[in-house]
Amino acid sequence: MSGAPLNAFCVDLEEWWHICAADTPYTDPKTWDSAPPFVVKDTEILMRLLDEAGAKGTFLTVGWVAEKYPSLIKRLADAGHEIGCHTHYHRVVYEQTPEEFDADIGQCLKVLREISGQPVNSFRAPGFSMKREAFAYAYPILRKHGIEVDVSIVPAARDHGGVAGFTRDPFMLNIPATRWGPQNTMKCWPVSVMDFLGKTMPFSGGGYLRLFPMALVKHGYRQNHRAGRPGMSYIHPREVDTTQPRLKLPWKKYFKYYVGIAGCEGKLREVLKTFKFTTIADVLRHVRAWPEYDLVLRGSGARDGDIVPSTSARPVTSAHKVA
Repeated sequence: MSGAPLNAFCVDLEEWWHICAADTPYTDPKTWDSAPPFVVKDTEILMRLLDEAGAKGTFLTVGWVAEKYPSLIKRLADAGHEIGCHTHYHRVVYEQTPEEFDADIGQCLKVLREISGQPVNSFRAPGFSMKREAFAYAYPILRKHGIEVDVSIVPAARDHGGVAGFTRDPFMLNIPATRWGPQNTMKCWPVSVMDFLGKTMPFSGGGYLRLFPMALVKHGYRQNHRAGRPGMSYIHPREVDTTQPRLKLPWKKYFKYYVGIAGCEGKLREVLKTFKFTTIADVLRHVRAWPEYDLVLRGSGARDGDIVPSTSARPVTSAHKVA
């Protein structure tokens, strides 16, 4: 596999109750200490799978988890895995004010950098909740805090975000000067999607990995590789644990969160055996072309940012409009 395409193995490192847009007994962070903990033992399963495959991963970590279990973060860093930011309290980005988001990111990064000893310069939004309502303030704030890579955009429709029809390749985002800081750039790598039966959909992580047959998951990776594009897997520690408590959720969300958990560990082992995985940073070091896009702000403090190709003076077409 030495010449095989590189892919990123991403873990959204959070507890089993970190569910977006759901009213549960653990919605308020003040209740989190009363919940039975699972994240350490579940993360150890993922670490073992990576060790078996001789692979490394990026663990995008909730700051609260790092504060609670600093030894887990140190073990990950000592093992050569990359630590990234998944916010401190796992709140949907576009539901926060700019000031709230700024404070949350600052708190999270302080904790992660002190514990891991790493620069911690990659970010994923909870629930992939980077969309048009948040672009105008979220990207300048992330860059202010030293985030250099975002892996939050899904180029397909989804519950908490999505940029339907958007580019699937890694790109460079030009960020204009704002009250949060001077003009800057950030690398963005959209989550892997595939074309299947006339639809665009993720395939490589979460409920998609648990639901889809392995043949379809492998098809998604190979479709991206044929296009010269690296793949990105993502998983949550709870997704390999059949013993976790089950929360009362609306039936669609219940299905999404719990379908296929019994077979998930085996699927991950098969994916890691079939394809070559490493960290986000390692994959992006091999990307040669970085198409440029602009974050367009129409007014001071506006929340209506568009992401448009730098070569065009017009907003993206309807096929590439932020959903």
